[in-house]
Amino acid sequence: MATNYNVCFVCTGNACRSPFAECVLRQLLADAGMENIGVFSVGTHSWGANPRDAVMVAIAKEMGYELTGTTTVMTNERLKAADVIIAFDQYHRDAITKELDYARWSRIVLFDRAAFDADGYVEDPHYQSDQVYRRVAEHIEDGCKRLVAKWRNSPPAAEG
Repeated sequence: MATNYNVCFVCTGNACRSPFAECVLRQLLADAGMENIGVFSVGTHSWGANPRDAVMVAIAKEMGYELTGTTTVMTNERLKAADVIIAFDQYHRDAITKELDYARWSRIVLFDRAAFDADGYVEDPHYQSDQVYRRVAEHIEDGCKRLVAKWRNSPPAAEG
């Protein structure tokens, strides 16, 4: 089945939260046979093409996920390719609105709102303790599981 709906996760540097969410959601969708949904991630800041955060890579591996690749910066073209843009905090949402035309702002949603129907944000674990990384990773994994369950019952449709 061809991809006909694209999800983009956005965090600050595309080293921890957004690529972890990307690899988790991609695996969960594949396990559920939901191959019509594509997933990618970007960061609001460009610090060059860097490897993923080593602590998050290790925690992802412990949890059964393979976090690979290099950081990717947000661009208008990449954002336009997404049917839904999931940001991890209000700062990311604000950065996206500066890059994306107003007509597409309805595609932007915060992670906790999309996954848990709740207000909140996903803290940045970068340079914090392993415990914080694990807590963030478990929160993201739980949210991605909820997204898959929602979409299994009511599949998203690409905007025309």
